[in-house]
This record gives sequence, structure tokens and C-alpha cells, in this order.
Amino acid sequence: MTPQQLIEFAWGLANSEKPFLWIIRPDLVGGDSTIVPFEFVTKTKDRGMLASWCPQEETLKHPSTLESVCYGVPMVSWLFFVEQQTN
Repeated sequence: MTPQQLIEFAWGLANSEKPFLWIIRPDLVGGDSTIVPFEFVTKTKDRGMLASWCPQEETLKHPSTLESVCYGVPMVSWLFFVEQQTN
């Protein structure tokens, strides 16, 4: 992911006005750093959570995730590694 793609993805989340969990791995973005704009953090502080790591299995089995799948709630994913690119 490029720094510009990170910023575009961030503003897409901000403009959606939906609650979110966004895991940004430190090695996700090429270049010097993985930094989202301060304005993004300010705009989303009451409905978003940013982290650099999460336990994937626990997140996927959490009731909110299961309910989202069962009830057709949209989720945004950008898969990067190994077989995930073809999913």
C-alpha cells in the first residue's frame, strides 16, 4: 500500500460515518511511515478504533462480526498476503 492509498482509505472510512476497527500493520505502507492524517483521527475518534495488531481469530469469532455476516452488514477489507489476494 502506498502512503496515498492509506490516506484515501482513511478518508473513505471517515466519510462513511460508520463505526470501524482498522488494523494498520507497521509494515503495511511502503516508505518512511504509516501515519494517518490528524484530521482523520479527530473526525473519527468517537466511532473508530485504530490498532497495529489484533488477534484475528478472536476478532472473527466476536458476535458483532458474526452478526454482520449473518445480517448482510457490509464490511470493507483489503487483503494483501498469500492466498488472501484471490479471495
